[in-house]
Amino acid sequence: MTAQSYLSRLLLATVLTVLAVVSINFVVDPYGLTNAPRMEGFNADKVSINNYSRLLKKYQPAVAEYDTLIVGNSRVEMGLHPEHACFERLGWSVYNLGLPGAGVRKQLNYALDVLHKQPVQRVLLSVDFSDFVSAADAAQKAQPPLLQQVLGELEYLPDGTANPEFSWLSLQDYYQALFSLDALVASVHTVVAQGPYAPNRTLAGFNPANDFLGAVMVEGPRALFDQKQASLEARFGRRLTLFDARGAPLQPYEDLLAFLQYASDQGVSITLFTNPFHELYWTLLHEHGQMPLYSQWKGMLSSLPSALPRANISFWDFSSPSPYIHEAVPPAGVRAGPLQWFWEPAHYRKELGDLMIDSMLSSDCGSSAAFGSRYF
Repeated sequence: MTAQSYLSRLLLATVLTVLAVVSINFVVDPYGLTNAPRMEGFNADKVSINNYSRLLKKYQPAVAEYDTLIVGNSRVEMGLHPEHACFERLGWSVYNLGLPGAGVRKQLNYALDVLHKQPVQRVLLSVDFSDFVSAADAAQKAQPPLLQQVLGELEYLPDGTANPEFSWLSLQDYYQALFSLDALVASVHTVVAQGPYAPNRTLAGFNPANDFLGAVMVEGPRALFDQKQASLEARFGRRLTLFDARGAPLQPYEDLLAFLQYASDQGVSITLFTNPFHELYWTLLHEHGQMPLYSQWKGMLSSLPSALPRANISFWDFSSPSPYIHEAVPPAGVRAGPLQWFWEPAHYRKELGDLMIDSMLSSDCGSSAAFGSRYF
């Protein structure tokens, strides 16, 4: 074999290998970027998606047209179903933009990006106490106001101007999803690990919490509760503050104000809401002396109509005591299946989320407002 023949065959083999990898990744679509058809038992469950949820939600909302967004973190991503009966009865097209582990600015940046691309009429916006506080001794990094950011990872900057870097960023994202070895491994994993306990995100962004169900069925609900309690201890077992050294609210609150005013100016109505937590969460906050700060934070939210008199906002509180938060947690090792309302202290199940939607939409949908309190 001549050197030229060898190089030709090597080049052909390389091209065919690359084409095979790209084809497999395109069809399996492990990160949900290509919008390839989902087939049961093959690629319907996006098994590797837990590590790529933000990548998915960078592009997925543009696949269909939505007039309603659910915005927040992992609590709403697995708690509020975008196909709730009230949404369907009202004819709303809803996308769940919940981003696990994301802070307020990240949540709002993603929401603004969709607002610039979609005819969004309303936003259900979750607010979490833990996202608005910081360790009292932590240095506060100066950030530009929300709508004056000049850098971003999304198609649009928060003020609505096109992101000049997005074409390059998008190319990198699709290279990661189609050409990379990691994507190929994720594709293989996706195909072989389909099943009732496989992680997933639906076409409307909802996390059905299949993996939480699998963990509970194997280890029992106590394991999830203990694991989360340890992280909550680390988060709340220190002195926290809502304000910077000058006495001004921390950046997340300022970002919230800016978003509410901007969205309202665009004709978008905003329903703010707090999330419910299991009583073990509240016991921990009481033990660490954080409840006065929590009450102060909720007071800041209650005063939003005064701060933003032109904003079209309402506010529901689901964090107050209710019958739903007192479920007993079985001892370690008891595989009793999940609790009725909670996966663990800080994440509620869809069943409780359904009641929250019933309450927030009771006047429009005719559903029963049996849970939560409306402040304004």
